[in-house]
Amino acid sequence: MRAQFSLDHWRKLGWKSPFWELLRFYCSLRGGEQKEFLKECAAPKSSSSKWWDLLNLNDDAAKFIITYSSQREKLLRNALAALRTEEEAKAYCESELIDWKVTKTKNKEHHQSSKTLIATVGTIATKVCTKFGETVDSDPYRRCVWCVANHLHVTARNLDGAIPSLRDPYIVWEIKEYWGKTSGGSKMSDAVYECHLVGRELREFEEKSKRKIIHAVFLDGKDQWHSRKSDLARFIDLHNQGLIDHLFIGRTIETDWKPILTNLVKSRKVT
Repeated sequence: MRAQFSLDHWRKLGWKSPFWELLRFYCSLRGGEQKEFLKECAAPKSSSSKWWDLLNLNDDAAKFIITYSSQREKLLRNALAALRTEEEAKAYCESELIDWKVTKTKNKEHHQSSKTLIATVGTIATKVCTKFGETVDSDPYRRCVWCVANHLHVTARNLDGAIPSLRDPYIVWEIKEYWGKTSGGSKMSDAVYECHLVGRELREFEEKSKRKIIHAVFLDGKDQWHSRKSDLARFIDLHNQGLIDHLFIGRTIETDWKPILTNLVKSRKVT
């Protein structure tokens, strides 16, 4: 199954490619600065160029940014279209007989968000793992630990799921569902940083331990993610950089999570 938010050419660059640092700088620019940056990259270097010397740009790097930005914009539109409302997420759970919990706050005026995404991801994972005789911790909210050939790694933060357990898992995931009725906020940027940190540390540990660990991320919440498009775009970047192996957004969770997880668990059990 082809990943819906992947750009194969860019994923082949590898997570250490300097291109991703350049893209990170581009994403840090605000408002008209991004347009100015792309406009300058599209033109030959001149004495009035602002960015070429600062970033040690060459023609290829400039073209890469322009091309990737255009392709990412298409993926971002697809991601925005895939996001669900809380009502749609609940309807899916009801159709699949999935029970969910609610995040309760002391202030009753605040929106009491459902945990439909956590319930959906966990239920599907449990069904797939049961089929193949595998175990799963689908709602641990604790840290994962690996000890492979004297290489020890503990995740920097609590994760939302692990197969087969929190000890030496070969699949881990993080869930970012935001159903509030406000316009999101810094928590959305925090979500990007958290997944970036987990993904980067996993890649570094893989290099030392020679052990592959799948890092999956799930996003949903139409109202809030629509108000934080730049953060949503950064998740697409992290996926194509290779710090996130599988990125599921909105309705793609309903269609893609089960077959992808089935292939991952099946291949592991066969070997």
